[in-house]
Amino acid sequence: MSRTTLLLAALLVAPACDGASKDAPKTAATKDETKPAAKPDPAAKPDEAAKPDPAAKPDPWQEQLDGRVLAQSGLGQDGKLIAFEIVNCESGEQYCQVCKFGGNPKLMAVGSADDEAFHEDLKNLDALVQKYGDDKVKAFAVITEIVDGKGVTPKDVAKAQADAKALREKLALSIPVVVPAQSDGGAPNREWDEYYNITQSRTVMFADGRNIVKWSAVAPGDWSGLDEAIKSIAAG
Repeated sequence: MSRTTLLLAALLVAPACDGASKDAPKTAATKDETKPAAKPDPAAKPDEAAKPDPAAKPDPWQEQLDGRVLAQSGLGQDGKLIAFEIVNCESGEQYCQVCKFGGNPKLMAVGSADDEAFHEDLKNLDALVQKYGDDKVKAFAVITEIVDGKGVTPKDVAKAQADAKALREKLALSIPVVVPAQSDGGAPNREWDEYYNITQSRTVMFADGRNIVKWSAVAPGDWSGLDEAIKSIAAG
C-alpha cells in the first residue's frame, strides 16, 4: 500500500474517534440522572434523642390539673376539692379549711366582698347549715379577688382579711369566712389560682366526706338541687 493511501485512511478514521470521545461524558451523565433515589436503610436505628426518656417521672401537679372536672366556674360534679391554705378572717390563723372539716360533707361558697348578691347567697347557705346542723354539713365562704376572669390570691392579704371580717360581722354569719393565703415569700397560692378554676363570683360547690363534688352552681337561682344533694348525703 502506498504512503498516500495510508495517510488518507488515517484522516478518515480520526473524526470518528473524536466524536466518540466527546459523546462519552454526556452518556454517562444521562445514566446517572436516571438512577432511582436511595432507599432508607431498614436496619438504621431511630434518633435516640427523639425517644421519650423512660426514666422521666410524671409531674404529680400536672396530673392533678389534667384530672379535674371543671364547671363554668369552679369544679363540676365528680370533681374533687383539694387542700389549699387560707387565712381565717376572725383569728388570722393560717390553715387548710378543707382539711379541718375532715370527712364531713362540706359547702364552699366563693365570691367578691363587694358583690351584694353573693351576700344573699351566704345568708341562705348559713341558714341551710343551721337547718341540717353543723354535725351533718359544714360550710365556709372564700372571699377572693377576681382579676381578668380569674380568682386570684390577694396581693394585700391583711386588707382582704379585714374586708372578710367586716362582711362576716355585717351578715352575722356562723360559718367561717376566709381568704386565700399567700405562699412563702408572698407568692401566689398555686392551688387556689391554678386548680380551683374560679371565674365568677357566687360560685358554690357541695362535696361529700371524700371531697367529691356532688353539686355545683354559679349564681344559683334555685337552691332545691343543693338541698336534695345534702339530704342524700346526710341520709347516708
